[in-house]
Amino acid sequence: MKTIKYLIVVMLLSGLASCNIAGLKLQESADYHPYVLDPRIDETTWQYIKDRSYNFAKKDTIFKLMRQAIEYSGIDTNVYIKTNSTFILLHNDAIYRTTVVNKVTTVTADCYFGKYLVNGKPATKWSDYPKDQVKNYLLYLIVQGAYSFNNLTPTNVMATTLEPLNTDPLNPNSLMALRVNDDQNFTLRLNDFSNSVGYVSVRTSNIQPTNGMIHVIDRVLFYQTK
Repeated sequence: MKTIKYLIVVMLLSGLASCNIAGLKLQESADYHPYVLDPRIDETTWQYIKDRSYNFAKKDTIFKLMRQAIEYSGIDTNVYIKTNSTFILLHNDAIYRTTVVNKVTTVTADCYFGKYLVNGKPATKWSDYPKDQVKNYLLYLIVQGAYSFNNLTPTNVMATTLEPLNTDPLNPNSLMALRVNDDQNFTLRLNDFSNSVGYVSVRTSNIQPTNGMIHVIDRVLFYQTK
């Protein structure tokens, strides 16, 4: 009987050891440390946008509406190859998203077309807005400095964006707040500060192009206090 128990213990220990060898690391504590297996992409942010905006080689088109904004606004696309920068990329849902209310399809208020109304109604295309408005918003989404889980904490970093100063009367200094939420998932939050009207939780974070950091959002981002 003792021999059988001894064999069972040996087998269990061997099984646990093999998990570690196979790459299944044993849990050492309850702390959760999120990571991406390999966040690096071997291309610039601009190439990444292009690769995932139009239906090419059966790739997805999650940045299609953002690509249209870039083309409509006339922004210098060289800003998307700037080094040491953080790029907030707009998933299509951050620009145009709908829901059904009383059997009627309605544009939500948490997307760009739904928040920034045109004559009291949601926009249907970028050309409904002045080009400068679209361009300045795109510039706001580019932060000077590369920010990620590696250098962000639960305390906000107030970072400078490329949006020209005094463009937005609600944010004359063109700042963006970045922080990591102190929870199990370590969610990256943007403009989550005291008295903020609304913040955005990043959908996909820590993508590392050759020229900085990329974070993808699926809700409209703006800076406004109560």
